[in-house]
Amino acid sequence: MLFFFALSCLAAATFGSVVLYQRGERRRLEAGGVADPRLLLPDPKPKAASSSPPARAPDVEPTLETLQLGDIVDDGEHDYVVVGTVRLREERETWAMHTLEGGDRQRFLEVRRRGAVDVAFVDVAHGLPAGQLFEGLTFGGRAYQLEVRGDARISVDGDVGGRKPGVVAYARYAGAGGALLLVEDEGTARRAFVGEKVPASSLSLMSGELNRQG
Repeated sequence: MLFFFALSCLAAATFGSVVLYQRGERRRLEAGGVADPRLLLPDPKPKAASSSPPARAPDVEPTLETLQLGDIVDDGEHDYVVVGTVRLREERETWAMHTLEGGDRQRFLEVRRRGAVDVAFVDVAHGLPAGQLFEGLTFGGRAYQLEVRGDARISVDGDVGGRKPGVVAYARYAGAGGALLLVEDEGTARRAFVGEKVPASSLSLMSGELNRQG
């Protein structure tokens, strides 16, 4: 009986020594020393959530929610190339504003999931009133009602007109017939986009990898 008790004590002491050694190795590594990574304890701190979707395999066709730089968006009349993407995150909700170029034309494609995937073609809007925007407004001869507003953190990829990562205050206004007015305030700078929702099924997508190979 004493023999088994001694073995138990020895095992506990050995385990404690291993834990202390692993912690020492982690401290030495953080201080700039060299340590065997196989002996380090797992990092207890969870990694921050990324607003970017997982990288898509080259042989996988794009979807509206996995569009990447270089992918092609065809609306039936024009082909556009995705040249930049601004991704926005507010709590658990994420959405994207893609910069598209086709010929000498630049447009923007907002992709946002709200149950189903909402898709809208928008263009830069000029002449929006300055100051506080309220629950409703008229712009370009159309009436809009506030749908949602909040603060979102943004990340950027590609050519997005010099925009930087940070936080933006946004407001989303909806009008009749799928009309959409998007307003973003960053500090004293205000940008706006106006356009309309389109059926997701009306767009054809092609991988940029396939396009480059052709």
